[in-house]
Amino acid sequence: MQKGRTIIVAPNGARRGKEDHQQLPMTIDEMAVCLTQCHQAGAAMAHMHVRDGQGKHSLDVGLNKEWLVETRARFDSDMVIQLTTEAVGLYQPEEQMALVRGTEPEAVSLALRELRPNAAFEKEASRFFYELNERRIYVQYILYDAADLSLYFQMVNDKTLPNTGHHLLLVLGKYKKDMLSAPTDLLEFDIKRITSGEISWATCAFGEYEHQCLTAAMSLGGDVRVGFENNLMNLMGQCADNNAELVQQIALMSQNMGLYINSAEDLRKNIFRSFES
Repeated sequence: MQKGRTIIVAPNGARRGKEDHQQLPMTIDEMAVCLTQCHQAGAAMAHMHVRDGQGKHSLDVGLNKEWLVETRARFDSDMVIQLTTEAVGLYQPEEQMALVRGTEPEAVSLALRELRPNAAFEKEASRFFYELNERRIYVQYILYDAADLSLYFQMVNDKTLPNTGHHLLLVLGKYKKDMLSAPTDLLEFDIKRITSGEISWATCAFGEYEHQCLTAAMSLGGDVRVGFENNLMNLMGQCADNNAELVQQIALMSQNMGLYINSAEDLRKNIFRSFES
């Protein structure tokens, strides 16, 4: 049976605000409305950036825990809620680690280059990665380019990074001119090595060609992350009404390609297996 695909929604990100789109969720209640729509459209996981009272991205442990507890109470049967440790140039590795330790999320995304910016951080980062694995927190390692992927394989080979209980997010377009990605950006990553190693992976893509990039990723066996964090435009080149419109687009394309779309239950079964492999 062919592997199902998981649709992850990234509805707000760290940098955009209401001036970019009025439907970008900035509060717990707005996030709840958004996730209700996105679940109905086909998303099984939510990549959630917590915002403070001024609308700024925050890694405050208390605030993140408040958002996480309330959001999981509303959506645990429908979606896997994933926190993020994104630094946005403000937070240090120890603050990122403290967030995860203080909130105990079911899933978390972290940029490998932020937690292990150089060899001097490797020992502490490795200890942290193994700690999350022992706690069975599903980790998404964010990789921005081929060098990040090489570092990932190096750390797995050196056993400084556990080879269970995680998946990869390949980010397209983050450091390109105007942050405009293209499907050919996937060629920068060694997809053959990833798939031959049976490593679970997903792609997100900045800019108006998000949908084309994600379709290419799905055809190669990857999951996808879609939403206003990366792109505001629909397939018609118009500003999407909301995040759910972008989720629905990719869900319909998946169905047209004959691909099964994972539910939260399917995803949790995959997560369980990832720790047992």
